[in-house]
Amino acid sequence: MCLARIYGKKKNQEEDVLICDSIANIIPEGEKIRLLDIFGDEIIVEGTLVSMDLERSTVKIALAD
Repeated sequence: MCLARIYGKKKNQEEDVLICDSIANIIPEGEKIRLLDIFGDEIIVEGTLVSMDLERSTVKIALAD
């Protein structure tokens, strides 16, 4: 099983920050992204996908202001 760590960054931030861990499902929905972890818990963030590194199991999101 491949689980992802989700990192986000706003325009005024210098570094990506960890938003959540152990994400099993990523569902883009317009300007929102729904993240589901292995326990079925849901997190919704506003932003756009920037990159997905499947080898390192990391996803980067540009967060909305």
